[in-house]
Amino acid sequence: MIVTSNPKTLLKAALATAIAGVVATAFASPTYAGSDEPEYFQVNMKPGGSLNIREDPTLKSTKIGTLPATAEGITNLGCHVGMPYLEWKKSTTAVRKVETRRKWCNITYNGMTGWTVGEFLEEDVAD
Repeated sequence: MIVTSNPKTLLKAALATAIAGVVATAFASPTYAGSDEPEYFQVNMKPGGSLNIREDPTLKSTKIGTLPATAEGITNLGCHVGMPYLEWKKSTTAVRKVETRRKWCNITYNGMTGWTVGEFLEEDVAD
């Protein structure tokens, strides 16, 4: 093991470790519904609105359906935050800021399985 006190070398090593952690997190599989997440969601938005369901957890992904503002009983398959790292890296600074805060949830509803923005979902309390 080589020990160094060179600030540049230490900074490079710390940066490499941080980047490796971000990349590993970005490529990790989604977190599936567990004790911290609800088993079912309902849509929480203004009446008459709809929420897109996409093939992948990104705004650029193909739209495969919609959830009406009144949708309930949406099965939660797991959520994660942000778009895939390589896509995020190629994006503008504004898109990066939005996507860093965006929560995507993998859901099933009426035979459709896909991804939707978690911002408009809330726990669906069983009757």
